[in-house]
Amino acid sequence: MSETVVNVKFLRNETVESVHKVNVFTENSDSELFFPRSSVKPFQIIPLLVESEKKNIFFDSNEIALFGSSHSGEQMHVELLNKISHKYEIDLDLLFCGPQRPFFDTYADQILKRGESFSSQHNNCSGKHLSMLIFSKILNEDLNGYQNLNHPIQIYISKFFSEIFEDSNLEYSTDGCGLPAVKVSSHKFLLALKKIQSSKYQKFFESVFDAYTKFPEIIGGTNRTDTNIMKASNGKVMAKSGAEGVLIVTNKDKSYIFKCLDGNKRGVDLAATNYLNKIGLINEEPYNYLKSLYSKNLQDDLFVDIKIN
Repeated sequence: MSETVVNVKFLRNETVESVHKVNVFTENSDSELFFPRSSVKPFQIIPLLVESEKKNIFFDSNEIALFGSSHSGEQMHVELLNKISHKYEIDLDLLFCGPQRPFFDTYADQILKRGESFSSQHNNCSGKHLSMLIFSKILNEDLNGYQNLNHPIQIYISKFFSEIFEDSNLEYSTDGCGLPAVKVSSHKFLLALKKIQSSKYQKFFESVFDAYTKFPEIIGGTNRTDTNIMKASNGKVMAKSGAEGVLIVTNKDKSYIFKCLDGNKRGVDLAATNYLNKIGLINEEPYNYLKSLYSKNLQDDLFVDIKIN
């Protein structure tokens, strides 16, 4: 069964200016290889939870949420990052992810007005990097070089991916934050979301799902699409965006991968929020926000048209 296709058209003065094709994969769709990018984070932090439990270390839900986030670099994210680093005695200078302007423009502007510079703490992946430093410390491994594929924690994560994706020949590239980026088939990714709930990792997945749905603002931030999707589902849906137009959504019963073929963020965000509303998984607020954002700019007369095939 082929995947559903959502075409997002942008018309200016009734003329088509751009079209974004978004594939929607379910476990019954044809399979395609893709890089989940940051949408793999709900899986990626499970090895840390498994090993920390063996040492009687249990993370709070907001800590797990930050570990699995691609946050906007808002003040709440930076403050939580510092709180966790102090709690587990991690030097944030060891973060391998580079300095980044926060996605949240209001906070970014405040930093510039104070004459300060952006840092690695503002990087949207800093929570994941902090989790890997903590993971290295728990395993008594060198905290330096944790980003390398041959580091013990990356080997551990890679073995975990091979297990849950049932693929011993997974390939890796490098993500935008410098960490390994796995390539996997859409079918195996979606089956993993289903099978993990009846596996030995079930309680750890539940902890991740609970963290995401309890703290959606930590996962993304103000008006980020994955955050808005979770808020619009009344805590029944976990959503996670990834770079290059990827978004995964699951309510634990059914799961979806949205992939914009040209990697356009507004394309995948509009397609996903429209589609999820039409199938009754979320309310209309996330889609209406985006449609208003992109089609009611006072400087132009852009119009959004969406068709599901």
